[in-house]
Amino acid sequence: MRVPPNIPIYSFIKRELKNRIENGELIEGDRVPSELELARIYNVSRNPTRQALRDLELEGYIVRTPGRGSFVAPPENRQRLFQSECRMLALACPELEVHYTRTVIQGFIRHAAEHSFHTMVYFLSFQNEAETNFLSDLRNSGVGGLAIWLQHPDAMAPLLERFQKAHFPFVLVDRYVRGLETDFVVTDNERLGLQLTSQLIERGHRSIGFLGRRNVTTVEDRFQGYLRALQEAGIPYIEDLRGTLEFGEHPGQIIHEIMAHRSRPTAFFCCNDVLAGDLLDVLTELGYTVPSEVEVAMVDDNEFSAALDVPVIAASQQGYEMGRASAELLLARIAAPARPVQQRHLDATPILNGILLRQREVG
Repeated sequence: MRVPPNIPIYSFIKRELKNRIENGELIEGDRVPSELELARIYNVSRNPTRQALRDLELEGYIVRTPGRGSFVAPPENRQRLFQSECRMLALACPELEVHYTRTVIQGFIRHAAEHSFHTMVYFLSFQNEAETNFLSDLRNSGVGGLAIWLQHPDAMAPLLERFQKAHFPFVLVDRYVRGLETDFVVTDNERLGLQLTSQLIERGHRSIGFLGRRNVTTVEDRFQGYLRALQEAGIPYIEDLRGTLEFGEHPGQIIHEIMAHRSRPTAFFCCNDVLAGDLLDVLTELGYTVPSEVEVAMVDDNEFSAALDVPVIAASQQGYEMGRASAELLLARIAAPARPVQQRHLDATPILNGILLRQREVG
């Protein structure tokens, strides 16, 4: 078995064994592989395997008997890495600098505090494997429950299934994993995509581009709303007007290609305000005037539209309510682990004035 780089070998082996115990793959009384067996499995020397087993013994996960081997200890023997008299939750989410992220965090922390829970907030910036390892370690740290704003939802499915099997309370925030029945709170993104695209259609646009990131349920659902709006208006969908980008990829080249299409769009639906900002820059470089030649509708979670000197159509998600509802579902799961799965879809309603869609009219 391959040991990932940049992770101490003993730490990786220890985590693998601990996960098998926590998830019920190895139950009380089961024999744990010996130092020599582990060394063969991971193709390493016995020093790191010895250290891994020693740590697990100290933390109460295994009992080592000379001449017989190592065996899974009773669950009540286990010592958590994090010890506190406080009831603790963890929230793993993207960077703090984003306004929307901050409001989600505020809503979560305040609702948790109202029910005497403290919240530790972690900011994720990982590749798939590192995210899996981090969340696995966090789950084993002794927190009572975990709210997860996934960066790589599909890749996390096996880990989340193990969480469910072990009855570890968690809730997904802002996005979900297709095919996995678990608690989550998201925006009604298909409806959001339908409404924003319909606004553009009502304003006379028949060729509408789409910009969004790849492999994210928020974007995929907004795209379905975009398609539905086109279909209801009798407008054919043109694949070449859709731009999907990898995380961190600049959309410049894709926008150039879309604007060079024979059915050049007169409007764009942007899945977030960061992409909208990039789009406006590229359109300016290409010599297009907004909104007279190209109109823009976007999901504006960072109050970006208020700083623009051009009119846009914008809708914002309910960040605070998403955080509050996520904490509510997580606390309910902690209180009743066997309760039915709860999945909430929030309207995309800007906090300002409670208006669903806002437009900044010209002059």
